[in-house]
Amino acid sequence: SKSIPMSQKGETSEPIQTEAMNLRICCYGSSSPNTQERYTTDAHKLGQLLAKKGHTCVNGAGASGCMGAMNRGAQDSNGRVVGVIHEMFVQKGKSDWLENCAPVFAKRDNDKTQLLVVGGDDLQERKRMLVKNADAIIVLPGGPGTFDEVWEMACSRQIGLIKMPIVCVNIDGYYDAFASILTRAYADKFLYKHPEEILHFESSSENAVKWIEMHVAEQKLKLGLRAKTPNKSLSRKSSMLKRMMSAYNIPFKVESFNGAVESADFNSIRRSTSTILLTFTAGLALGMMFSSKR
Repeated sequence: SKSIPMSQKGETSEPIQTEAMNLRICCYGSSSPNTQERYTTDAHKLGQLLAKKGHTCVNGAGASGCMGAMNRGAQDSNGRVVGVIHEMFVQKGKSDWLENCAPVFAKRDNDKTQLLVVGGDDLQERKRMLVKNADAIIVLPGGPGTFDEVWEMACSRQIGLIKMPIVCVNIDGYYDAFASILTRAYADKFLYKHPEEILHFESSSENAVKWIEMHVAEQKLKLGLRAKTPNKSLSRKSSMLKRMMSAYNIPFKVESFNGAVESADFNSIRRSTSTILLTFTAGLALGMMFSSKR
């Protein structure tokens, strides 16, 4: 199988396996029929690529724009596709007809296609279902709806709510402005993480998929190495009082790690503490007396 060395030096020399991965990838992108061909061409390639690599393509089920092209590409290559739509797009009285859905979802006999219909007064449930159980997010060029989706996930990634990688397909510099905004925000101390840890940018869908596979494989390797590393047991030093009590052969067993008092001979401790103080005071007095005679 194909292997690529880790990008971060000094961590491990073990190669990263990038094949035989079946990822669930959420894809955002335009649904407008006015989307330019340079964007839809790359979106079609993305659908084909995900299908050929055995990845599941999850998207908004649109028939036009980048979404439509991506769904056609996945269908052409017999790929697995999951569409998520809001119930407002289901025409009443015609449950078999879904307005504006890609034709791939009309195939009821295809076990590689799934259409999820969600409800709600807004699009929050739809957005939640798009990323549910996803391994990564790919962002194709799109408009305000795409912007809303990607920035919500970028916010979640910055504050640690999600760990899935997010990559924007920056065709002809379409997402240069996003990169600039993050760079400026980082320079002005508004970000908790480096911009690269929030959004990644690639020039094509092919490069985006390669980066995601590399990133996911690297994270799995790190988790595997961490699991193999033995945990070092922490030793707890006895307290000064306990060591002093041991020197005078006094039973001492007071506090366990959970804070419960197990056993203690407090009368012995009280008597011996007095003895220790008297011995210490006598020794100090003798020391001062001998010092004054010199």
